[in-house]
Amino acid sequence: MRRGIVCSGVSCLDLFLYGTAPLPTRESLSMVRETQYRPGGATSNTGRALVKLGMPVEYITVIGADANGDILMKLWEDDGIDTRMVVRARDRGTALSTIPVYADGKRGVYFCPGTNEMMGLENLFGPDRRYLEVLRERQVFHIGYPPLMARLQGEELAATLAAVRETGVLVSLDTTPVADDVTLARMLGPALPLAHLFTPNVMEAAQTVGLFSRLVERARAASQAAGQALEIEEIITLEELTEIGERLLAAGVPIVVLTLGPNGAFVCTGDAARLRGVPLAPADLSGWANQRLFVPAFRVDGPLNTTGAGDTFTAGLFTGMCMGLPSLAEITRLAHCASALHVDLSQGARTFAEVQAALPALRVREPANPHLRAACAT
Repeated sequence: MRRGIVCSGVSCLDLFLYGTAPLPTRESLSMVRETQYRPGGATSNTGRALVKLGMPVEYITVIGADANGDILMKLWEDDGIDTRMVVRARDRGTALSTIPVYADGKRGVYFCPGTNEMMGLENLFGPDRRYLEVLRERQVFHIGYPPLMARLQGEELAATLAAVRETGVLVSLDTTPVADDVTLARMLGPALPLAHLFTPNVMEAAQTVGLFSRLVERARAASQAAGQALEIEEIITLEELTEIGERLLAAGVPIVVLTLGPNGAFVCTGDAARLRGVPLAPADLSGWANQRLFVPAFRVDGPLNTTGAGDTFTAGLFTGMCMGLPSLAEITRLAHCASALHVDLSQGARTFAEVQAALPALRVREPANPHLRAACAT
């Protein structure tokens, strides 16, 4: 029986510098009140959220055989992650992000990509690709942030996902933004038909299908008319969400979930014939097939910390699928609930059972986007 989720992709050690100020000159000194190491990257962010939901999690990734890698391994193990399939490379250092956090809450990032730049099909799965065999006993393989992995893009990424897909595991893909209409399509396009699930935010999705520039212009015009800055997620219509989703379906992904931050999420899926080949899909596909579904987020009334909200949402999707919830609407609501409880500092992280129990009491958040607000009303 299959059990467990494997997280892969970008991994790094984050060094936070709290209580500091921007350097007044390039060669000046800025004091720091406190420092803290945290695990970062797509692998860590999603994996930590899954552990809090009570899911068994393993990492398949590449880090350096160095002191920063030792720190990262210890942090992962403290989180409850199984790290036996983490590859330690001797010819490149562990990725490190140094993140000064200023008094006004803003932050900068100095990023050294380290082993993420050398990660590829020939080293990701260990000697003789032996870790691929482990995936035959797992439920989900999730890989994130190909734009930050120079050798896991395009055809190389497609070959990697093809090898993973042969194990029968559900293949999930996530990305980071690039901010044009061609680069993400080149990086991700060959791999999209090999993914069962794609979970970009709406900006990343628009970049992947070549609609980003059009939406940026619409957001700019709407901002001028409103006299305030508006993001794409605040002006996009249901018709445009459907167009993006259907373009991704045409590119070969059977399940697309577009995240819209606090405005909710949009689910777009293929027909029953395509979904029958998706691992974890139920026998009754009435709640999975041919979905064009906007699912609003939930209100959060307590003090907020939105860091990790998107990763917790993704973790909620995997958890709902692994636990056999019958419809994608129900799974998406569970993911929204997990995310809402995560960002509400008065609540804190919850297990799957606790998230399910909290769900009936949560109230839907009214989207700032008027088009999505109208969808809630109907």
